[in-house]
Amino acid sequence: MRKILAATLCAGMMTGLFGCAPMLIVTGAAAGYAISRDSMVLTLEKPWMEVWQAALEEAKSQGLIKKEDLNHGRIAALVQDADVAITLKQLTPSAVRVTVRARKHLLPKVDIAQQIGLGISKRLEQGGSTQDL
Repeated sequence: MRKILAATLCAGMMTGLFGCAPMLIVTGAAAGYAISRDSMVLTLEKPWMEVWQAALEEAKSQGLIKKEDLNHGRIAALVQDADVAITLKQLTPSAVRVTVRARKHLLPKVDIAQQIGLGISKRLEQGGSTQDL
């Protein structure tokens, strides 16, 4: 209940920042996710390395990895001619925030960010499967 209340408050604050209400949904692997103009933010109750591996595999399956930095939790990729940045941040010992941003020719591509974010979540729900979804 606390998480839902916190997520609702966060969504309200994001409305003021971004000018439109982000979508907030609760799923199996994700404690929740929010969508803004060019990004998707997932909060996952999974170990860091599991999330990192799922994000890396999803980025590889969707496009070309340009750079990966495990120490800083960053992946840069090219997906459907859009520059994608995936950033992981440890929130608690059991929770990781994943931010997926996508831009093509400096314009936001939230559909690509959402596609990758949902792919990461699906991989984690399936137990980190390495098969392309």
